[in-house]
Amino acid sequence: MGVSLARHGVPRLGGMTPRTRLSGLTLVLTVAVLLGACAPEAITPPAVTMTAVVGEHRNVVPLPPDDPMPATAWPLTGLDAQSATEAELDRVALGIKIENTAKGRPQKSLEYADIVFEEYINSSCTRLMAFFHSTHPEEVGPIRSARSMDPNIAGSFKTVVVASGCNYAVQATFRNLGQLLYADDFSNSSGYLQGSEGYFRVPRSQVNKDLEFRLWGRPPTFAAEAVEDGIGPAIQQFDYAYPAEVATATVEGNPVGTIDIRYSSCAHPHWVWDEAAGSWQRFEFEDPDVTLDGNQISAANVIVFQVRVAYTQGYNPESFVIVTNAPGYVATGGKVIPIVWSKANRGDKFHMTTLDGEPVSLAPGKTWVELVPLSGAWSKATIKFDDVVQ
Repeated sequence: MGVSLARHGVPRLGGMTPRTRLSGLTLVLTVAVLLGACAPEAITPPAVTMTAVVGEHRNVVPLPPDDPMPATAWPLTGLDAQSATEAELDRVALGIKIENTAKGRPQKSLEYADIVFEEYINSSCTRLMAFFHSTHPEEVGPIRSARSMDPNIAGSFKTVVVASGCNYAVQATFRNLGQLLYADDFSNSSGYLQGSEGYFRVPRSQVNKDLEFRLWGRPPTFAAEAVEDGIGPAIQQFDYAYPAEVATATVEGNPVGTIDIRYSSCAHPHWVWDEAAGSWQRFEFEDPDVTLDGNQISAANVIVFQVRVAYTQGYNPESFVIVTNAPGYVATGGKVIPIVWSKANRGDKFHMTTLDGEPVSLAPGKTWVELVPLSGAWSKATIKFDDVVQ
């Protein structure tokens, strides 16, 4: 801010001109001489010393540092969204069920998901619930069936689950919990599944997959239909740190270069910290987990929620995510910390604290949540950080 010199210099003398001041001085001297002629004795006025007052010197106040928190952020990543349009920010966060077996990989457009949950399912394999909001790619796939834990995962997002279909028992779960479900498969419908114009089949010549792995979907179509069905804008799920360097695990965690999670002989995700990229790079077994477009999956945060698994509906296992004070880990910035996590009910968010009870913040960016069986699975799952079993 500029400083006005007039406000800090020697004050003006009431607007008098030099000529006015000179005439006044002459008159005073004349009167003094006349009076002095008849005065009984000379009066010597005391000497007066005039000291100039220097204007006060003030340093310019430095501007405060820039606030690292963006004025507008994507709710599911915490990243800067100031260049996004209002329509983009208000769009639906779609929860899409995506295949994750060797027959289903590589997937289409999985790299654009903001938050991904990896679930333990039948045959000891895993399936993904991927939430898309900051980017709605033109195509996503392969889309597979829903499971009984999906309404509880999607509940806090307050959005639609997009799947190929589900069995009668899972349909009942969705219906009883009031969770909106889009499905392509109506062969086992009990009247609850809702269709969509967003599904299509990819030719075998294009992806070289069996029929069950060639169901694709168009997120823009799903999102438009979801708005008609009353689904609102995306809801923030996790707390983010600004700047990213003050995220909880980055500040308080122990350095770690690799995260190795073995669900079973069917599912073995492996994460490697890439310092240059500032993100965790995902591998399946020893191979980079690369999508159909050649992009390796990566994440700013890898969360491990240890869960109890039970076979509540025949051969389909369910991972229980409505829990209190369950163990887990958060990996951010090449470091990891143990955490405690909770979710009170279907509509509640996932809450994470340190072992001391302090809330956990993540780095802005994409997040993967690994729902790793602590008990109840057919095969024992293992978690390793830098090859050390936890």
